Amino acid sequence: MFIKRKLKYLGEIPDQKTMVILPRVHARASLPPNQANLLIAETTHASFDSEVGQTPDDPASAEEWAFQSVLGIILAGLLREAVVKETGVWISLAYRLILEHCPSNTDERSREWQRLFSGLQIVDLEHASIHLSCPVIPIEAPLPRLKIPIQDQLYRLSRMMHTGLTHFTGRGLPTIWSCFESEPIVSQMSSVQFSGVDGAVIRDWARQLDDWLVEFSDKDFESEHEKKLVFRQYILHRLLVLSIYHPARGCNLFSNTTPKEQHELLVSARAAVKLQILDASIWSNWDLVMITWAALIVLQGVDGGVGEPDDLENVGVHLQKLKEMHEPKPSLRGILATRLEQKLQGLHTPASGDAEVFEQEIRNLDNSWYIFDQSSLQAGYELWSYENQGG
Repeated sequence: MFIKRKLKYLGEIPDQKTMVILPRVHARASLPPNQANLLIAETTHASFDSEVGQTPDDPASAEEWAFQSVLGIILAGLLREAVVKETGVWISLAYRLILEHCPSNTDERSREWQRLFSGLQIVDLEHASIHLSCPVIPIEAPLPRLKIPIQDQLYRLSRMMHTGLTHFTGRGLPTIWSCFESEPIVSQMSSVQFSGVDGAVIRDWARQLDDWLVEFSDKDFESEHEKKLVFRQYILHRLLVLSIYHPARGCNLFSNTTPKEQHELLVSARAAVKLQILDASIWSNWDLVMITWAALIVLQGVDGGVGEPDDLENVGVHLQKLKEMHEPKPSLRGILATRLEQKLQGLHTPASGDAEVFEQEIRNLDNSWYIFDQSSLQAGYELWSYENQGG
């Protein structure tokens, strides 16, 4: 029931209403991943086909058509972002459809459009973070009836992500996705410079994310799964914040970073890899890209002699899960699996004692330097029993 869960989490669209608006999604909910991808592709194609995609003349029918079209784009984005370059074009088109067809009255129907806007905003930010591009959807809705309450947890998460990404886009920085397309060349990255303002933005982003976790982890949730979704988003967004500089350093964990930076990035990467092991519901494209990104960082730690006993085993479990998921080509999971296998094949046996020296350096450090609250990860594991439960 992935689509129902993901849509509900993205925009809290009522499940029953979603199934009425887009009945084919209900059928999709019980399909295996390969058939699901085909259906989502078909849904999006149908929205913009020369005949089926024509806007109905009747205003009510036109609104319904636009709503279904945007919903189809959101579903397609969740399953095809990263691997399909046209995802950004889909997002722009969906945004235009929302502005043109959102009802003028503020009622239950317009609130459904508000939730749809929130879902599209999330897909846009995920796409932008992978490619370090400027988000298409503004953080503040241009129409009053689309505005999202400030206390909404996803709005808060989107706002900090939008601010952070906007600061770092347009500067020619290498992206997370570029590290999957080809092997990073360190010599080409050495000229990238970061300022004190960049560091301040990163620290403010991290502080807001820590505050977000504290606030929303105290909320009453309908199920244990919803709690895990909050913790999952925290871990993956934490990894994104800490690895903003990483591609610019040639994805070299030991380039010019200090032991503190290495340690904080490795700890967060390990937490992200562990998510795939303990939560069976993970399979949206952005989640898988970020977890594979984390796995590459963990393997670099192993290669550099600062690995932990279960690092290779955890990465291997993630790799196997990628291989078990079948989808039409171009296959994102195939790309991620291939990159991970290449990294595994290139590992060498690190010099003995490197890990012990590194850990000794960490123990002697002042913890006040760290960007994130170092207790957040452990608190999350204890609160939601991630160590002992699956998804």
